[in-house]
Order: sequence, then C-alpha cells, then structure tokens
Amino acid sequence: MAVFSNNKVRLHYYIYGKGPEAMLAFHGFGMKGTQFSVLESAFAERYTIYSFDLFFHGHTELLESSLEVIRRGLHSSEFGSYIAEFMQEMGFKKVSLLSYSMGALMALSIIEHLPDKVDNAYFIAPDGIRPNTLLQMGSRNLFINRMFYKLVYSPKTVNLILNSLLKYRYIDEPLYRILQGEFGTEASRLTCYQVITYFSTLRFNKTKLADIINKNRISTYFYFGKTDRLFPPSIGREFSAMLENSSLHILNTGHELVNEGLAEIITSHLQLVQYDPR
Repeated sequence: MAVFSNNKVRLHYYIYGKGPEAMLAFHGFGMKGTQFSVLESAFAERYTIYSFDLFFHGHTELLESSLEVIRRGLHSSEFGSYIAEFMQEMGFKKVSLLSYSMGALMALSIIEHLPDKVDNAYFIAPDGIRPNTLLQMGSRNLFINRMFYKLVYSPKTVNLILNSLLKYRYIDEPLYRILQGEFGTEASRLTCYQVITYFSTLRFNKTKLADIINKNRISTYFYFGKTDRLFPPSIGREFSAMLENSSLHILNTGHELVNEGLAEIITSHLQLVQYDPR
C-alpha cells in the first residue's frame, strides 16, 4: 500500500499488475482499493493498476473531516486537481480508468477535468451517468439529508427501510445483504451518511460528458448486471449510444459484478483489441 498526500488529503492506494500503462481504479461503496485485486489477471499484462481507497473507506483520509466540510461536499474540479497532482508526482502523461458503482463518480470527475490525460475508461455498473433516485433524495434534499443523519442513530428504522425497499423490489437480494452489512453498526451508518453527503456535489451532464469523451477519443467499456436494480443496463444502452468508440456488455447477474467471471470476460475483450506495448 502506498500514499499520495497534499495539504487536504491522504489518498492511499494499492498497486496491481506490472504492465507498461498506468490505470487508476476506484472501488464501490463499502469496499476499498483491494476490491480490484480479482481483476489483476485481466489487466496485468497491459496495465499497472493504482487502486485507491475512496474517502471514508480504507486508509484514505480527509485532513479536515468536520460535519460542515462533509455537507459542503466534494466538487469534481477539486478531485480532478488531486489526480493532476498525483499524475505529476508519478510522472504519468496519460492514464486509463477503472471504476465500479460509486467509484465512477471519481472517474467521471477525471474525464470532465483532465480529458486529454485519459486513454480508456472501464465502467462497471457506474453511478453518475443517471443518478439513483433514492440516493439523490438522501443527498440533495436538505430535509431528507438531515433526517438521514438522524437515522445513523436509529438502527430499527434503518432495518425497516431496508426491508421495505426489498419488499417493493427497489433493491435485489444481493444488494439487500450488502446494505444490511453496511448499516449494521453506528459507525457504518455514519460512513454511509458521510459518503452520500460528501459525494452529492459530484453531478454530471451526460450530454457534456459524451461530447468530452468523443472529442478526446476516449475508448469506453461498460459492464452492467442484467438484474441490477441500482444501476440498470438501460443506463449503459442510453449513454453508450451517444459515444463514438464504446462497447456495452450486459452480464447475467445483479449489482455484484467485480469477480472472477468479469475478469475472464475482460481478458477476452482485451485479447480482441489491437495493443501495441509501449
């Protein structure tokens, strides 16, 4: 594990693979940078992966993490500036991106502010392109957000909400199990509040994003779960249709996509892409 730091953050990351190209990776909620170790076999020949712990996960730290700072939120330009510093420190001229679920918010921030520095972008069940309605309500509506903060200290109410979401099929069984684990303690519920609130300012216009991606000739690869209710395949169908160099892959699964099966699929896809090692 390594660390990049400045006067605002300490970004911890893990390194996988020994390929000649750099890839920056951003995990999903409740995970950490180690989540992508299972995909090392797919990318290792082409990429060295720098897989970050996101804010409020793993060992990454905000040097000022008061409730006021969290409610002020993180802006994409701010995160983009952190990555620009990191790339300069590492001597990277260009990178590729790998992201899963909420980690796509980081990848989209980089594309928005450093598009000329991005070669390829791999999106797995990405957040940010079409935000989840429930997450939007919990983060952007002031009244609901403050109620959400109170729920941190009310585990019975949280369980009732999760059971209702499952009953009315807003979430599926795998996601329900993940959320049960993540909301199991007061500390984990606080982390959820911090993440959703801090990331609420990461908002993107998909038309603008598509224009940026096309103008900079960024190749994009999308992987969605057929039965994923959090970020369904329709997001990928709609957005990839706006892009000039994009591929869409729909797997017969739900939201839990980062596994050995996906590694095999990505390996097959990469073998079909012409690659000239630098």
